Amino acid sequence: MKFIEISKPLVTQLLSESLILEAEGKNTHLEHLEDNIFNKGFAGAKEAVNYLYSLHQMLEGSSKESVSMTTKWDGAPAIVAGKDPETGKFFVGTKGVFAKKAKINFTEKDIDINHADVGDKDGSGLRKKLKLALNFLSRLNWDTVAQGDMLFAGPEDIESVTIDGDNYIAFKPNTITYAIPKDSELAKQISNAGFGIVWHTEYVGGPTLADTTAKFGFDSSVLGQANGVWHRDATIKDLSGTVTLTSDESADVLQAIKDADTYLKSIDNETFSWLEKGNDLIGKDFLQQLKAHVNNAIRAGGFEQNPTKFAQSFVQKYIDFMTKEIDKVKTQATKDKKTDLMVQGVKFIKEHVEGIVAVYDLYLKIIEAKVKLLNKLGTLQQIPTFIKSEKGYEVTGEEGFVAVDRMGNALKLVDRLEFSRQNFQTGMPGA
Repeated sequence: MKFIEISKPLVTQLLSESLILEAEGKNTHLEHLEDNIFNKGFAGAKEAVNYLYSLHQMLEGSSKESVSMTTKWDGAPAIVAGKDPETGKFFVGTKGVFAKKAKINFTEKDIDINHADVGDKDGSGLRKKLKLALNFLSRLNWDTVAQGDMLFAGPEDIESVTIDGDNYIAFKPNTITYAIPKDSELAKQISNAGFGIVWHTEYVGGPTLADTTAKFGFDSSVLGQANGVWHRDATIKDLSGTVTLTSDESADVLQAIKDADTYLKSIDNETFSWLEKGNDLIGKDFLQQLKAHVNNAIRAGGFEQNPTKFAQSFVQKYIDFMTKEIDKVKTQATKDKKTDLMVQGVKFIKEHVEGIVAVYDLYLKIIEAKVKLLNKLGTLQQIPTFIKSEKGYEVTGEEGFVAVDRMGNALKLVDRLEFSRQNFQTGMPGA
């Protein structure tokens, strides 16, 4: 995934609140640009469209705002490391360092305790990676807390491969395989390292780790260099002129955004009110099931292109979901309560079919504009990326992009169909 960081003035105009959904501003979950419609209704739709306009201006070279680009590699696991603001000691961990029962590791013994096997779940792989992180990352000059994506840990994670007759060194931390020409200086650096990570987020504030706030974009130069550690941040300085739209591309993208904008303006604000009403009437399951209906279509290979069919099929999907929920409960009283809720929900959905059709139509138009922008942003790729399958290595782009302001507000821009296809191809869960 890639990160786009936008200066504060632009974000004040477009993104009014944090879209990182997990509590306390930690970098744990981001929402898709188009899902902002379901999350925030009419206001979310406006933000999404305005945001697309801003990205178009940026790539057209007409934006007057200061813009920088950061690239987030498809690494795993997420590693949080640094100087604990409370104790002053160096630590490593996963996103579990921000949990209520924080799993903060100062020693290898802490790692064994905090990440012990649970039932039949083998945690030895994670423990090994965290111990290597503790060993190697402690050599850096820490005066802060940062989060990054681990790329490799130990020489066993790096292999020599031949792709289309060219020799590379390669590593596959998650879904995507990264391949670096074997005779390059970068390949030499990585081959000589025992641990590799790319940083993308800094945590600031205190007095405890739980009190810190995520700040996207991190200058890793403050950490210095250390023997055996290959690390870098994801920042690409000065996007201006690096990726620009041709006149034809600009016109094509702009038309797609205008189509979405025109359609949005034709929809009364009240059209979106059923989202909130549904949430109040039949609970959060309503919105979750609406999102799930979209995701199920993605897993099946594509978005439903007919908004009317989408709305009609959602009725049955909701009935199926609620029926399963009813079957799970034991007492008749609870069954009756959930059955009444299902009846209310079905009635509500049928009464607002037109609203669902209108909102989903806008949803598709925003996706169309987003994908056109993603196709251009994909040219920023710095290192060859592949998907390894039974047939060999297939060239692929990176997962996507995330728009981020300097206050930490963020939205994902991902080609969900493509990345879902890649995940299923490689046996990974859906996007």
